[in-house]
Amino acid sequence: MKFEIAREEFLRGVARVQAIVDRRGTLPILANTLIEAQSGQLRLIGTDLEVGVICTLVAEVEEPGRITLGAKKLHEIVRELDASLVEIKTGADSRVELSANQTRFSLLSISPEEYPSLPSAEGVDFFQLEAAIVREMIDRTFYATSSDETRYNLNGIYMELSADDVLSCVATDGHRLAKIDRTVANAPEEFKKGLIVPRKGVVELRKLCDETDAKVEIAVNEGFLLVRRPGHQLSCRLIDGEFPSFRQVLPENQPIRLVTDRERLLHAVRRVSLVASDRGSGFAFALDQDQMQLSASNPDLGEASEQLNIEYSGPAFATRYDARYVLEALQAIPSKEIMLELIDGLSPAQIRPVEDPDQLAIVMPMRL
Repeated sequence: MKFEIAREEFLRGVARVQAIVDRRGTLPILANTLIEAQSGQLRLIGTDLEVGVICTLVAEVEEPGRITLGAKKLHEIVRELDASLVEIKTGADSRVELSANQTRFSLLSISPEEYPSLPSAEGVDFFQLEAAIVREMIDRTFYATSSDETRYNLNGIYMELSADDVLSCVATDGHRLAKIDRTVANAPEEFKKGLIVPRKGVVELRKLCDETDAKVEIAVNEGFLLVRRPGHQLSCRLIDGEFPSFRQVLPENQPIRLVTDRERLLHAVRRVSLVASDRGSGFAFALDQDQMQLSASNPDLGEASEQLNIEYSGPAFATRYDARYVLEALQAIPSKEIMLELIDGLSPAQIRPVEDPDQLAIVMPMRL
């Protein structure tokens, strides 16, 4: 194999692949990038058996072939090269020669025959979705996913398509929940059954969508979510588990509804929570006539309180919330004004952007 490629183009591809590969696994081959050179293009492939990526780059291919190189080290080398072009060719004794201007490397390679195959997109029906919509749905929900590996069915974003073509993305860790609905067209039947995309796959999907303002193509095949755009394909093994019946926990008939400035509330919670250094202590939230009172205390630091003037004429209300949960919910809502919907001090609080009823965040209260 022998090819030449622009360094910047090559760096972009190897950077993406090295973020995927499994450097701590038991299979040495999974720490490598598979490089396939053929007729004017280069394919860089990486996988940890759960998430896989294929980057297709333009290259001058003199001799087609396949090799594998350590992904992390290849990225470090290409990143430090001071040249506009990189040449790679196979040598003797499983060696790969990499050169750029006066710089030369001789790198060890593992046989490409050992590299696992990725799910095929051949014959699979894809549907198109605006990358901006995918980005938005991830940004509004990802923060609520669980990182507790013992609750694997919560370690991702749940996607479900309704009969009227509304795609819901939902995430929860058992203490809070985030949900957003958007209308889509031509989504496959698999989405109606519901599927869970794991956290790592969601992160890579977000990166893919961040690189384009056009549409991405999405499909489901053999337990994998497939997403592609020109020059890039992502595959992600779906979580084989049952997502909780989230609709049963959505509050209904909240008697208390407050409209307030999102930024004002966010900064007030942030200020008050500065003294609540104990992660489990939270902050107190109380309502009285035209007043919202936030307070926190810590025996090692002291106390803090802040009062916000609001329009409220209902009964006195008091509860306690985890400050981080409230802050992350507010940060994920890009709205000037939000609506707080409450029932009582033992029931979850619901937060919505005033101008977008199809998005919500739910935060469970802490014990008083």
